[in-house]
Amino acid sequence: MSEVSSLLFDSDKHHNLSIVLSDEADFINQVMDRVQSDRTIVLTSRDKDVQVKEGVIYYTYSRNLENSIYFMNFIERLIFRIFLGGYITNDMDVILISDYPFRFMLEFNSSSMPFYRVMDQLKDAIDREVIETILKILFEIHLEGREGKHIGTLIIVGDVDRVMDRSRQLVINPYHGQEESARSIMTHENWESVKEFAQLDGAFVLDPKGRVISAGRYIMVDPQVQTTGGLGGRHLAAASITHTTDAVSFALSSSGVVRVFRKGKVVLKEDLN
Repeated sequence: MSEVSSLLFDSDKHHNLSIVLSDEADFINQVMDRVQSDRTIVLTSRDKDVQVKEGVIYYTYSRNLENSIYFMNFIERLIFRIFLGGYITNDMDVILISDYPFRFMLEFNSSSMPFYRVMDQLKDAIDREVIETILKILFEIHLEGREGKHIGTLIIVGDVDRVMDRSRQLVINPYHGQEESARSIMTHENWESVKEFAQLDGAFVLDPKGRVISAGRYIMVDPQVQTTGGLGGRHLAAASITHTTDAVSFALSSSGVVRVFRKGKVVLKEDLN
Protein backbone atom coordinates (compact mmCIF):
# COMPACT_ATOMS: atom_id res chain seq x y z
CA MET A 1 0.00 0.00 0.00
CA SER A 2 1.25 3.47 -0.87
CA GLU A 3 1.82 5.75 2.09
CA VAL A 4 0.66 9.35 1.76
CA SER A 5 3.47 10.33 4.14
CA SER A 6 5.95 9.62 1.34
CA LEU A 7 4.55 12.55 -0.62
CA LEU A 8 5.88 16.00 0.20
CA PHE A 9 3.13 18.54 0.66
CA ASP A 10 2.05 21.10 3.24
CA SER A 11 -0.71 19.45 5.27
CA ASP A 12 -1.59 22.84 6.80
CA LYS A 13 -2.36 24.45 3.44
CA HIS A 14 -6.02 24.77 2.53
CA HIS A 15 -7.18 23.84 -0.99
CA ASN A 16 -10.46 24.58 -2.69
CA LEU A 17 -10.53 21.10 -4.21
CA SER A 18 -8.67 17.82 -3.69
CA ILE A 19 -8.68 15.03 -6.27
CA VAL A 20 -7.64 11.51 -5.33
CA LEU A 21 -6.88 8.86 -7.94
CA SER A 22 -6.83 5.45 -6.27
CA ASP A 23 -8.61 2.12 -5.82
CA GLU A 24 -7.38 1.71 -2.24
CA ALA A 25 -9.76 2.83 0.50
CA ASP A 26 -6.90 3.15 3.03
CA PHE A 27 -4.94 5.43 0.71
CA ILE A 28 -8.02 7.58 0.04
CA ASN A 29 -8.68 7.84 3.78
CA GLN A 30 -5.09 8.92 4.45
CA VAL A 31 -5.37 11.69 1.88
CA MET A 32 -8.69 12.90 3.24
CA ASP A 33 -7.32 12.90 6.78
CA ARG A 34 -4.26 14.96 5.86
CA VAL A 35 -5.41 17.27 3.08
CA GLN A 36 -7.54 20.28 3.93
CA SER A 37 -10.01 21.09 1.18
CA ASP A 38 -13.54 22.35 0.65
CA ARG A 39 -14.46 19.40 -1.55
CA THR A 40 -12.97 16.02 -2.48
CA ILE A 41 -13.36 14.08 -5.72
CA VAL A 42 -12.24 10.45 -5.86
CA LEU A 43 -11.34 8.78 -9.16
CA THR A 44 -11.56 5.01 -8.96
CA SER A 45 -12.00 2.05 -11.29
CA ARG A 46 -13.91 0.18 -8.59
CA ASP A 47 -16.82 2.59 -8.09
CA LYS A 48 -18.89 1.82 -4.98
CA ASP A 49 -16.38 -0.65 -3.53
CA VAL A 50 -14.08 2.08 -2.23
CA GLN A 51 -16.51 4.67 -0.90
CA VAL A 52 -15.11 5.81 2.43
CA LYS A 53 -16.87 8.98 3.54
CA GLU A 54 -20.09 10.86 2.96
CA GLY A 55 -20.02 14.05 0.91
CA VAL A 56 -17.28 12.82 -1.46
CA ILE A 57 -17.88 12.89 -5.20
CA TYR A 58 -16.96 9.62 -6.94
CA TYR A 59 -16.06 9.24 -10.60
CA THR A 60 -15.40 5.85 -12.21
CA TYR A 61 -12.80 5.59 -14.95
CA SER A 62 -11.44 2.73 -17.06
CA ARG A 63 -8.04 1.72 -15.71
CA ASN A 64 -5.98 1.59 -18.90
CA LEU A 65 -2.94 3.65 -17.95
CA GLU A 66 -0.43 0.83 -18.03
CA ASN A 67 1.91 3.08 -20.01
CA SER A 68 2.57 6.09 -17.78
CA ILE A 69 3.65 8.22 -20.75
CA TYR A 70 -0.05 8.98 -21.26
CA PHE A 71 -0.66 9.94 -17.65
CA MET A 72 -0.36 13.73 -17.95
CA ASN A 73 -2.63 13.74 -20.98
CA PHE A 74 -5.12 11.72 -18.96
CA ILE A 75 -4.85 14.17 -16.04
CA GLU A 76 -5.52 17.17 -18.28
CA ARG A 77 -8.59 15.48 -19.77
CA LEU A 78 -9.73 14.43 -16.32
CA ILE A 79 -9.51 17.99 -14.98
CA PHE A 80 -11.42 19.28 -18.01
CA ARG A 81 -14.19 16.74 -17.36
CA ILE A 82 -14.37 17.82 -13.71
CA PHE A 83 -14.61 21.42 -14.91
CA LEU A 84 -17.50 20.44 -17.21
CA GLY A 85 -19.18 18.84 -14.21
CA GLY A 86 -19.16 22.23 -12.51
CA TYR A 87 -16.67 21.34 -9.77
CA ILE A 88 -13.78 23.52 -10.97
CA THR A 89 -14.11 27.27 -11.39
CA ASN A 90 -11.55 29.94 -12.13
CA ASP A 91 -8.78 30.69 -9.62
CA MET A 92 -9.22 27.59 -7.47
CA ASP A 93 -6.31 26.00 -5.60
CA VAL A 94 -6.36 22.29 -6.44
CA ILE A 95 -4.29 19.35 -5.22
CA LEU A 96 -4.29 16.01 -7.03
CA ILE A 97 -2.81 12.93 -5.37
CA SER A 98 -2.55 9.57 -7.13
CA ASP A 99 -1.15 6.13 -6.40
CA TYR A 100 -1.74 4.85 -9.94
CA PRO A 101 0.02 4.23 -12.26
CA PHE A 102 2.66 5.68 -9.89
CA ARG A 103 2.69 7.88 -6.81
CA PHE A 104 2.13 11.38 -7.98
CA MET A 105 1.14 14.74 -6.54
CA LEU A 106 0.23 17.91 -8.40
CA GLU A 107 -0.69 21.29 -6.94
CA PHE A 108 -2.00 23.95 -9.30
CA ASN A 109 -4.34 26.90 -9.66
CA SER A 110 -7.20 26.23 -12.06
CA SER A 111 -6.51 29.47 -13.93
CA SER A 112 -3.32 27.85 -15.27
CA MET A 113 -5.26 25.16 -17.15
CA PRO A 114 -5.36 25.53 -20.97
CA PHE A 115 -9.11 26.07 -21.17
CA TYR A 116 -8.97 28.97 -18.69
CA ARG A 117 -5.98 30.52 -20.45
CA VAL A 118 -7.96 30.42 -23.69
CA MET A 119 -10.95 32.00 -21.96
CA ASP A 120 -8.72 34.89 -20.96
CA GLN A 121 -7.52 35.22 -24.56
CA LEU A 122 -11.11 35.34 -25.83
CA LYS A 123 -12.61 37.63 -23.19
CA ASP A 124 -12.42 40.64 -25.51
CA ALA A 125 -14.85 38.85 -27.84
CA ILE A 126 -17.03 36.66 -25.58
CA ASP A 127 -18.01 36.69 -21.91
CA ARG A 128 -16.23 33.96 -19.93
CA GLU A 129 -19.54 32.59 -18.67
CA VAL A 130 -20.75 32.16 -22.25
CA ILE A 131 -17.65 30.13 -23.15
CA GLU A 132 -18.09 27.88 -20.12
CA THR A 133 -21.75 27.36 -20.94
CA ILE A 134 -21.06 26.49 -24.58
CA LEU A 135 -18.45 23.90 -23.55
CA LYS A 136 -20.89 22.32 -21.10
CA ILE A 137 -23.68 22.20 -23.70
CA LEU A 138 -21.32 20.56 -26.21
CA PHE A 139 -20.36 18.03 -23.55
CA GLU A 140 -24.02 17.12 -23.05
CA ILE A 141 -24.59 16.90 -26.80
CA HIS A 142 -21.68 14.46 -27.01
CA LEU A 143 -22.82 12.37 -24.04
CA GLU A 144 -26.47 12.14 -25.02
CA GLY A 145 -26.23 12.07 -28.81
CA ARG A 146 -29.40 11.38 -30.73
CA GLU A 147 -31.00 7.99 -31.42
CA GLY A 148 -28.03 6.19 -29.93
CA LYS A 149 -25.41 7.94 -32.07
CA HIS A 150 -22.91 10.67 -31.28
CA ILE A 151 -23.41 13.84 -33.28
CA GLY A 152 -21.33 16.90 -34.01
CA THR A 153 -22.32 20.54 -34.26
CA LEU A 154 -20.92 24.02 -34.83
CA ILE A 155 -21.54 27.11 -32.70
CA ILE A 156 -20.34 30.52 -33.91
CA VAL A 157 -20.28 33.41 -31.46
CA GLY A 158 -19.88 37.14 -32.02
CA ASP A 159 -19.56 39.60 -34.94
CA VAL A 160 -23.12 38.62 -35.81
CA ASP A 161 -23.75 41.01 -38.72
CA ARG A 162 -20.69 39.85 -40.67
CA VAL A 163 -21.34 36.19 -39.83
CA MET A 164 -24.89 36.50 -41.15
CA ASP A 165 -23.60 38.22 -44.29
CA ARG A 166 -21.25 35.29 -44.92
CA SER A 167 -23.86 32.59 -44.38
CA ARG A 168 -27.36 31.63 -45.44
CA GLN A 169 -30.27 29.80 -43.90
CA LEU A 170 -30.48 26.08 -44.76
CA VAL A 171 -33.78 25.48 -42.95
CA ILE A 172 -36.39 27.68 -41.31
CA ASN A 173 -34.71 29.37 -38.37
CA PRO A 174 -36.34 27.79 -35.28
CA TYR A 175 -35.36 30.81 -33.16
CA HIS A 176 -36.95 33.42 -35.42
CA GLY A 177 -39.40 35.60 -33.49
CA GLN A 178 -38.66 34.01 -30.12
CA GLU A 179 -38.36 36.13 -27.01
CA GLU A 180 -34.84 36.94 -25.82
CA SER A 181 -35.39 34.87 -22.66
CA ALA A 182 -36.07 31.77 -24.81
CA ARG A 183 -32.94 32.30 -26.91
CA SER A 184 -30.36 32.69 -24.13
CA ILE A 185 -28.12 29.70 -23.46
CA MET A 186 -27.38 31.25 -20.08
CA THR A 187 -30.78 29.93 -18.99
CA HIS A 188 -30.37 26.21 -18.34
CA GLU A 189 -33.93 25.44 -19.37
CA ASN A 190 -33.04 26.48 -22.93
CA TRP A 191 -30.28 23.89 -23.30
CA GLU A 192 -32.72 21.18 -24.39
CA SER A 193 -33.77 23.14 -27.47
CA VAL A 194 -30.12 23.74 -28.39
CA LYS A 195 -29.38 20.03 -28.05
CA GLU A 196 -32.44 19.20 -30.16
CA PHE A 197 -31.59 21.66 -32.93
CA ALA A 198 -27.97 20.45 -32.97
CA GLN A 199 -29.29 17.68 -35.24
CA LEU A 200 -30.02 20.23 -37.97
CA ASP A 201 -27.58 20.72 -40.79
CA GLY A 202 -25.65 23.94 -40.43
CA ALA A 203 -24.41 26.09 -37.57
CA PHE A 204 -25.75 28.02 -34.62
CA VAL A 205 -25.04 31.76 -34.59
CA LEU A 206 -24.92 33.44 -31.17
CA ASP A 207 -24.24 36.98 -30.03
CA PRO A 208 -21.46 37.60 -27.47
CA LYS A 209 -23.99 37.44 -24.60
CA GLY A 210 -25.04 33.91 -25.50
CA ARG A 211 -28.34 34.65 -27.26
CA VAL A 212 -29.08 32.40 -30.23
CA ILE A 213 -29.67 34.42 -33.38
CA SER A 214 -30.09 31.50 -35.74
CA ALA A 215 -29.72 27.73 -36.10
CA GLY A 216 -29.32 25.69 -39.28
CA ARG A 217 -27.02 28.24 -40.89
CA TYR A 218 -24.80 27.35 -43.87
CA ILE A 219 -21.38 29.01 -43.71
CA MET A 220 -19.86 30.18 -46.98
CA VAL A 221 -16.25 29.05 -46.94
CA ASP A 222 -13.35 31.23 -48.01
CA PRO A 223 -11.46 29.17 -50.65
CA GLN A 224 -8.14 30.46 -49.27
CA VAL A 225 -8.75 28.83 -45.87
CA GLN A 226 -7.66 25.24 -45.31
CA THR A 227 -7.59 22.85 -42.38
CA THR A 228 -5.12 20.10 -41.55
CA GLY A 229 -5.24 16.62 -40.09
CA GLY A 230 -8.16 15.31 -42.11
CA LEU A 231 -10.72 17.68 -40.59
CA GLY A 232 -13.98 17.90 -42.52
CA GLY A 233 -16.47 20.51 -43.66
CA ARG A 234 -17.62 21.57 -40.20
CA HIS A 235 -14.09 22.45 -39.16
CA LEU A 236 -13.40 24.15 -42.47
CA ALA A 237 -16.47 26.31 -41.90
CA ALA A 238 -15.33 27.03 -38.33
CA ALA A 239 -11.87 28.09 -39.51
CA SER A 240 -13.18 30.11 -42.45
CA ILE A 241 -15.77 32.19 -40.61
CA THR A 242 -13.25 33.14 -37.93
CA HIS A 243 -10.71 34.02 -40.60
CA THR A 244 -13.06 36.46 -42.33
CA THR A 245 -14.82 37.84 -39.21
CA ASP A 246 -14.04 38.52 -35.54
CA ALA A 247 -16.26 35.62 -34.43
CA VAL A 248 -15.16 32.59 -32.40
CA SER A 249 -16.23 29.08 -33.45
CA PHE A 250 -16.77 25.96 -31.34
CA ALA A 251 -16.73 22.80 -33.47
CA LEU A 252 -17.75 19.46 -31.93
CA SER A 253 -16.93 16.38 -33.98
CA SER A 254 -18.99 13.20 -33.78
CA SER A 255 -15.91 11.55 -32.28
CA GLY A 256 -16.17 13.83 -29.24
CA VAL A 257 -13.37 16.33 -29.84
CA VAL A 258 -14.07 20.05 -29.32
CA ARG A 259 -11.97 22.57 -31.23
CA VAL A 260 -12.22 26.29 -30.64
CA PHE A 261 -11.22 28.49 -33.58
CA ARG A 262 -10.21 32.15 -33.69
CA LYS A 263 -8.69 34.01 -36.65
CA GLY A 264 -8.79 30.80 -38.65
CA LYS A 265 -6.69 28.80 -36.16
CA VAL A 266 -7.40 26.23 -33.45
CA VAL A 267 -6.79 27.88 -30.06
CA LEU A 268 -8.12 25.02 -27.91
CA LYS A 269 -8.62 21.30 -28.47
CA GLU A 270 -10.25 19.08 -25.85
CA ASP A 271 -11.28 15.44 -26.06
CA LEU A 272 -14.61 14.79 -24.27
CA ASN A 273 -14.24 10.99 -24.27
